[in-house]
Amino acid sequence: MTLSDFLAFYPQFSGVFPDVVLDSYIQSASCRFTDFGEDAEEAMRLYIAHKLTLYARSMPSTLGASGGVSSFSALASSGDGGRITSKKVDDVAITYSAGASSAAGASELADLKETTFGQQLLTLLRLYAYPRYVP
Repeated sequence: MTLSDFLAFYPQFSGVFPDVVLDSYIQSASCRFTDFGEDAEEAMRLYIAHKLTLYARSMPSTLGASGGVSSFSALASSGDGGRITSKKVDDVAITYSAGASSAAGASELADLKETTFGQQLLTLLRLYAYPRYVP
């Protein structure tokens, strides 16, 4: 998979991240999903989109790449896998779903539950009974 292949499918990631970050995730995806046959491209795209979404969430809201803060912040919230499970207005109560950090050690697949891209990738991993995913 090339950068242009990925960005043609997910143009919202274009011009937002440094090239070194994009290249790193593309190389990583290319090594992980070679045995997925005709679903390899989809698995790679989902993996890259998932990792970029997590990367965007890890950045301070004041930072952004060439796409600007608004693009970076929008991507950080896109692909959200339902991190807020409930909220209450009076007396302000918010409940978050268990994230990868709280599920550490419970499963190698825990980080995939954090984004919709990761959840879609989980479906493919189950189809191929892929037991060796390492985040």
